[in-house]
Amino acid sequence: MFKSSDQKIQSEKRYAEEEGWDYLEEGTLKMSRTAFVCMTCAHFHYSFDKHCHSLLTCRAHACLIPQGSHLTSRCTLWRNTCEYKFTNYSVAA
Repeated sequence: MFKSSDQKIQSEKRYAEEEGWDYLEEGTLKMSRTAFVCMTCAHFHYSFDKHCHSLLTCRAHACLIPQGSHLTSRCTLWRNTCEYKFTNYSVAA
């Protein structure tokens, strides 16, 4: 039932798949003076790399977002988080 001390279980550390993604192309993000920025988008996600640096990502583009741009910019694919949740809920039901 128990393994002896000679048999050690090796844990595999998994890192975010986003670590290999490229950054968004220049011109994809446009400055926004409203609350409609990357951080409030349904496609926005964040994770960490193996060095514990934050990775800001856009799932719609499958790209990294440059640091700071998630606060001041958005793209044409911006989608309201609540709208996204309700749309997915009604489809699943």
